[in-house]
Amino acid sequence: MGQAEDDGLREERQQDREMQQQPHRPPQQQHYSQSKAENSKTKSMFLSRALEKILSDKEVKRSQHSQLRKACQVALDEIKAELEKQKDGTVVPPRANYIEADKYVLPFELACQSKSPRIVSTSLDCLQKLIAYGHITGNAPDSRTPGKRLIDRLVETICNCFQGPQTDEGVQLQIIKALLTAVTSPHIEIHEGTVLLTVRTCYNIYLASRNLINQTTAKATLTQMLNVIFTRMENQAALEAQEQEKERL
Repeated sequence: MGQAEDDGLREERQQDREMQQQPHRPPQQQHYSQSKAENSKTKSMFLSRALEKILSDKEVKRSQHSQLRKACQVALDEIKAELEKQKDGTVVPPRANYIEADKYVLPFELACQSKSPRIVSTSLDCLQKLIAYGHITGNAPDSRTPGKRLIDRLVETICNCFQGPQTDEGVQLQIIKALLTAVTSPHIEIHEGTVLLTVRTCYNIYLASRNLINQTTAKATLTQMLNVIFTRMENQAALEAQEQEKERL
């Protein structure tokens, strides 16, 4: 068991390193289609691994998680079918060499809503990485709530994982990490009520957590979040002032 876990950890770390290197490759026009294909492969691999990680948890095999199991399997089958279409040329540009991760968020939402701390922690970790590496942008409209975007629903799902002081300490830490990524990621934009929700949730964890490490982490995260938010506000105000000056002149 220990050896298997070590191998799994090594594999995850290697995958994380690959992900971190991916966005920093210098663009070269002659290898454009090849890099797009690689990006699609990396994204599909990351998505599939994340879904398989949830699906392989022994907790998920329990009868109350049948909907979650089905959602994971459906998403995995769809990703596989999408990749097959890309291989045989059925999908044409700009859809070719592209996996739309936003289409596959339902399993992660269901996992976050489960009452199993281990499943929730795994799902939050996967969501955090998918947002951090730009695989999930959430720009699409939320099909359930008019006027909102998918990212607003996802952030709300993450925040709802905190159920007060009784929330598992590992889950608390994953919530803090995921929310910090949502606020600071250059790949997504959150506004107004969603920003307030992230700040409030971090503050609530800081106040309610019985774990000193989680309290300290929540406090540091809150400070970092507010710095990022106010810096963006100042930059936006400066840009608007420049535009007004141009119009005046």
